[in-house]
Amino acid sequence: MFDLKTEFPKYGEYHANKVNVAIHMLFVPTILWCTLGLVTWLTPHTLFTYPASVSALLSLIPGPAPLANATALVMLGFIAFYVILEPLAGLLTVPIIYTFLVTSQQVVLEASNGIQIVLGAFVFAWIAQFIGHGVFEKRAPALLDNLVQALVMAPFFVFLELLFACGYRPDLHRVLRSQVGVRILAYRHAQKHKTAKAAE
Repeated sequence: MFDLKTEFPKYGEYHANKVNVAIHMLFVPTILWCTLGLVTWLTPHTLFTYPASVSALLSLIPGPAPLANATALVMLGFIAFYVILEPLAGLLTVPIIYTFLVTSQQVVLEASNGIQIVLGAFVFAWIAQFIGHGVFEKRAPALLDNLVQALVMAPFFVFLELLFACGYRPDLHRVLRSQVGVRILAYRHAQKHKTAKAAE
């Protein structure tokens, strides 16, 4: 569970089609942002207090601080998981997750139609994801096999793909892509075998 060379290929094998990957690059972050907004709307109550040192650090960042509620705890868990998988890349997700957290909380709590915006974007993003898999990938999404792994790994998969496109750790990228390819070939071989058996 905490090995990138296991987790990345497990998710990556469901995303071999370039159009489907492009759809995910756009809508996985959208789903994450909307999910944070929805969880904030459902559980806006403060659950803990930031330590003084953290509060002092947050006060240096422009804009409102993130609420100390369930969304903050969930995102801390995500960041910890990502840092374990790939320390530098995991740390690089922090400003992005922070921005998602603050902006989603502000929209649902401050905008008059905030929850409608979040729900609309959430539904549209999921429809786009399923179209990507059904029309282009022609394979069921990873969440049907492992819901938690897919939902937690998806944002990091997208972020790593962006980093790799910018030249981040090319040796690691080659290893991961090779392992994804092996899993895809194994899946296709299994599908051909299943089709042949059904035809007998």
